[in-house]
Amino acid sequence: MWFLIGTLSRWALFAGLLVAVGAVAFKLVVLRRFPGFAPEEDEAGGVAPERLAARIGALAVLLAGAGALGRLAAEASIFRDPFEPLVAEVRLLVAGTSWGRAWLTQVAAVVLSGLAFALAATRGARAEFGWIAATACVALLAYTPALAGHAAGAEHFVTPAITADIFHMVAGGAWLGTLAVMAGVLYFGRRRGGSVSKRRVVDWISAFSPLALGSAAVIAVTGLFAAWLHLGAVSALWTEPYGRTLSLKLLVLLAIVGCGAYNWRRARGRVADAGDPPRLPPTVTVELSAAGLLLLVTAILTGTTPPAH
Repeated sequence: MWFLIGTLSRWALFAGLLVAVGAVAFKLVVLRRFPGFAPEEDEAGGVAPERLAARIGALAVLLAGAGALGRLAAEASIFRDPFEPLVAEVRLLVAGTSWGRAWLTQVAAVVLSGLAFALAATRGARAEFGWIAATACVALLAYTPALAGHAAGAEHFVTPAITADIFHMVAGGAWLGTLAVMAGVLYFGRRRGGSVSKRRVVDWISAFSPLALGSAAVIAVTGLFAAWLHLGAVSALWTEPYGRTLSLKLLVLLAIVGCGAYNWRRARGRVADAGDPPRLPPTVTVELSAAGLLLLVTAILTGTTPPAH
């Protein structure tokens, strides 16, 4: 049972983190790519897209926080001595181990990110300050998984491994998280009785495409480095539990890349030719569903000991 709780908790943490990164990227890259459009010009149901993005970011941080709490429960079940008081054991885990210190940093980043996104969902100068704070706090949150993961436990190249892990996570958020936020803004806008103009959606896709391509390149490079560091041998891809899980992750990632390539070539035309209100192509839903599966496999992978450790 605790394995399942730990896996789902890591999935919630990763999913929340990727969408939080995506909210920041959506604001800083997609919405600012075309300065001729002011946020007030194109409100979704009376709420500007950037405010909807901030609310989605806040919900994502709550999901990450739930994942962090679940991780503590799962870790405590492994760490604790059944003959010692539970409270004392949890206190020792949190305050007396490197895992616990990383977890405390993660929780602090979750709280600060949630407050920053709440401020970003307001109007005026407070919102701009909120986005600046959210960017810094989400960056801190993206740093924390590597501190208690395989990168920190690597036999060699610990600092490059942690750095690669951070870039891997941020690139995943910039690609799949931004796509999720874009889809969420359109969905919640329609639910509120309004919609974003078709021209703006096409512009969003134009701004998002190079971001996704660059992020995919970063994911490929950092993923290859992590595989080289943790596998030990190519044969581990089919002989070790870690390697087999990694192979499954690569297969799911290839499916996502295929959907992404299709969307890159066809999405703008599909949106431009469709009726109002504008919608992203169905292949975006497939891509995001596959991304959810990818994160589940990643959650299992990060709970499996690498053969090179």
